[in-house]
Amino acid sequence: MTSLPERLRQETRLLHQQTEQLFYTEALQNATLTVAQYEHLLRTHLVFHQDLETAIDQHSDFFRDYEPLTRKKTPWLLADLDYLNSPKPAPMANLFIDWSPIALLGAAYVGEGSMLGGTVIWKLLQNNKAIEPLLAQTRFYQGYGSATGNYWRNFGSFLTRNGSATPDVVIEAAKQAFVTYQQIFEQTEPVRLLNE
Repeated sequence: MTSLPERLRQETRLLHQQTEQLFYTEALQNATLTVAQYEHLLRTHLVFHQDLETAIDQHSDFFRDYEPLTRKKTPWLLADLDYLNSPKPAPMANLFIDWSPIALLGAAYVGEGSMLGGTVIWKLLQNNKAIEPLLAQTRFYQGYGSATGNYWRNFGSFLTRNGSATPDVVIEAAKQAFVTYQQIFEQTEPVRLLNE
């Protein structure tokens, strides 16, 4: 029998790949990402994580073992955007607010997965001459640092304990979360910086 984490990986693979491609993957890999594109990514992540964290906070009993206070990315993203003197994107209110706790597990899978991807992006950013000077003050793409693997394993255990009875709900929600991430990217305008 296939585990819930494995089903999620298999059944969201295409949407995951589409999201990666949309999020400037080629420019990241080629070290040609511009500051405006970097800022666009931060703004996209802020809208997604801020709304997801707000929704999770509405179900504190269900998410107690998820330890949401240790997993908040919004403060990191706000700090990164402040360092760039970037205006904050307008929230897309209630992206997840009506989701059940089980559905939010699927969205949390996508959000926590962004931390795994962030470790790869962090290394790529260090090879980019336009972005590298900004990295001393960057927080989001450092993620959980050396604890990333532990955070991911702990999330996998939490996901399995709480979502295995209703895997189809979790998987469909994860798919919708990827679509939502893409929509946020497309609707969150990049802000061109004066120094670029």
